[in-house]
Amino acid sequence: TPEAIRSAARKGRLDRVGTGRKGLAPMPVRIRGEVFTDAHAAAARFGVTPQAVWRALADGDPDRIGRPQRRPGRAPKPFEIGGLRFASQRKASRALGFSDDYLSHALTRGGRAARERILAAAMALAAKGVTP
Repeated sequence: TPEAIRSAARKGRLDRVGTGRKGLAPMPVRIRGEVFTDAHAAAARFGVTPQAVWRALADGDPDRIGRPQRRPGRAPKPFEIGGLRFASQRKASRALGFSDDYLSHALTRGGRAARERILAAAMALAAKGVTP
């Protein structure tokens, strides 16, 4: 209708006249230099929800989308055992030949045998002359 055309002209949205679309126009989204037609397309590309895209845009940090989340205050602490120093318990556990969480579980709930097994692995690694 002529009134719809005048309204679109006042809003600077003549590009949508005659397309049959109503409501809000999709907003282009730029994430890490890649431009998407809207939040839904960006969400599909990075395997997240559109709400996660909108939240990151509102926070002013769209480049965090699709990257592993880091919880504040959870930085890994250095771990030392048997004269060896590691960046974290998880890295120490891997270097000593255990599963990722073995050291954490063994030191909190494990008994004397678990601690001796860990110390023996650390001494064997130190004897090989391997520096973590």
